[in-house]
Amino acid sequence: MSTPEQTFTPEYNTAIIRRVFDEFVNQGDFSVVEQIYAPDMVDHQPLPGAPHGTEGVKYTIAGLRQGFPDLHVTIEAVSAHADYVVIHNTWRGTFTGEFLNMDPTGEPIEFRGVVVWRLANGLIAERWGIGVESSMLEALGLGWLMSGALARKGRRRGGGGMDLADLAATAAALTGTDGP
Repeated sequence: MSTPEQTFTPEYNTAIIRRVFDEFVNQGDFSVVEQIYAPDMVDHQPLPGAPHGTEGVKYTIAGLRQGFPDLHVTIEAVSAHADYVVIHNTWRGTFTGEFLNMDPTGEPIEFRGVVVWRLANGLIAERWGIGVESSMLEALGLGWLMSGALARKGRRRGGGGMDLADLAATAAALTGTDGP
C-alpha cells in the first residue's frame, strides 16, 4: 500500500478511518481490514476474547454485527493531526442477535463515544475507544458494570506515553466536546 518515501497526510489518514465505518462497520465488508490495518494492530478496547491483530478487529466487529445486524455508525466530527485521527461518533442498531452472552431484546440502542486512531505507514496501528464501551453498556442497561472498571482502566498506560485520561482530554479538545 505504501512506499518508503510516501508521506501520509492528515487528509489521507482521515480517509482511511472513514473506510473503517463506511465499508467495514456499516456495510460488513471484512475484506477492507487487510487493506487498512497493520497486521499487528493494537486495539486497546476489543470485545472480550478477541485475539490480537487484525483477527481481533474482525472478531470485535463480527460480534457487534451479530448482536446488532443493522449496526450503523455516524461520524459526527473528525480531527486529524500528524499520525492521529480523532472521531466523535454515534452508534445505532437494534439488539436482535446474541451479544456478550446476552439474549436479544429487540430494542433499538444508540450510544456515542470518541475514538482515537494512530496510523503508521498509512495503516491503522492503534485504536483507543473513549466512552464507547461505557456508553454501549449504559444503553444496554449495564452501566453499573463500568464503575470500577473505568477507574482501573484510566490508570493503564496507552501507546506513545499518553494514558487514557490524556487521550480523553485531547479528544475532547480536538472535537470541541466536554468529554466522552
